[in-house]
Amino acid sequence: MEDKTMILVIDDEPAIRMGLAATLARRGYSVVTAMNGDDGYIKAKQAQPDLIISDVMMPALDGFEMKQQMSEDPQLALVPFIFLTARAASEDRVSGIRNGADDYVTKPFVTEELIARIEAVLRRVKTEQERGRIQVIQSAQEEMDKLRKEVLQNFSHELRTPLGNVMMSLDMVVNHKFTTPEEQGEFIRIAHSSADRLESLIADIILLADIDQNKLNTLRQTIDPENHILAPIKRRLARYETKRLSFVHDISLDVEIKAPRREFAQALVHLLDNAFRFSPERGRVALLVSAGKNGGASITVQDEGRGIPVELREKVFERFYQVSQGDGREYQGLGLGLTIARAMFSSLGGEVRILDTETGCCVQAILPDLRPEDITYG
Repeated sequence: MEDKTMILVIDDEPAIRMGLAATLARRGYSVVTAMNGDDGYIKAKQAQPDLIISDVMMPALDGFEMKQQMSEDPQLALVPFIFLTARAASEDRVSGIRNGADDYVTKPFVTEELIARIEAVLRRVKTEQERGRIQVIQSAQEEMDKLRKEVLQNFSHELRTPLGNVMMSLDMVVNHKFTTPEEQGEFIRIAHSSADRLESLIADIILLADIDQNKLNTLRQTIDPENHILAPIKRRLARYETKRLSFVHDISLDVEIKAPRREFAQALVHLLDNAFRFSPERGRVALLVSAGKNGGASITVQDEGRGIPVELREKVFERFYQVSQGDGREYQGLGLGLTIARAMFSSLGGEVRILDTETGCCVQAILPDLRPEDITYG
């Protein structure tokens, strides 16, 4: 059943208030009444009406004062307003409109005329809302089209660059276009590094598809610190060799950590990759891993970069946020790292958040201890 349009009637004269309420109720409207401006403001906050009909001359807050107060309230500022008054002078009518009224009806009023004005205001509001809804949809579609183009453009770039390096390096080796074994080894190293970039990109896309299909692996297995934490992080650190970063770690595992191995390693690599990427040259990146009581862990990553403003601390977890910086974006990547990390930890009941810190950026990931519903293996 469609909800009735709710109208708030505010008038200090009981006869008018009750009579108008009864008339509107017979016309199919839901009606709330108030006896003065103060009462009207309270009732408006409680009821969130679709339309307000109010007398002007009232004790306490008059109609104009009440409307001004509502205009400063985000919840009530857009509610359409019709003033009722016995003052018919044109300057009063103009004053009512200037005070934000959508219409102005003088007393005594003809009921049918008032109903017609109410219907006209509601139609106008509905039309404006529909127009606004269409504009929002169009704007959202335009933004989505823009983002889609950026994603495709940057995805193509992220693929082509390492793929080109792989093909070029292998071509040099296969066709013996090197002069020394050391030079051959360098070509192979470049190919291997670029292949690693491709593998990481494809793994992210696959994991993103698993997230979208709600098929993220949650099987919790024993995490080996060297193979599932340090080794993949050090491989990623090698990409930033020219920055000469200092990577320090403190992994205290009195109790085993249990998590989906591949996904856990992928999430940690992304947390560290952000720290490596945004750190200054010769900057220090610290990783602290503390085991929980039963398979859980607390992971903290601290860097010396420029940090993330408070107002962007949730924004950076949005998918493709880095890509959506447009052509002027400073750093490469698809902007999936923090999205994937948060999704992985959230799937196990945990979280990833950015902490307050005096310098740089500090990210904390919480992996809860094993829950009754968790499946473990090994």
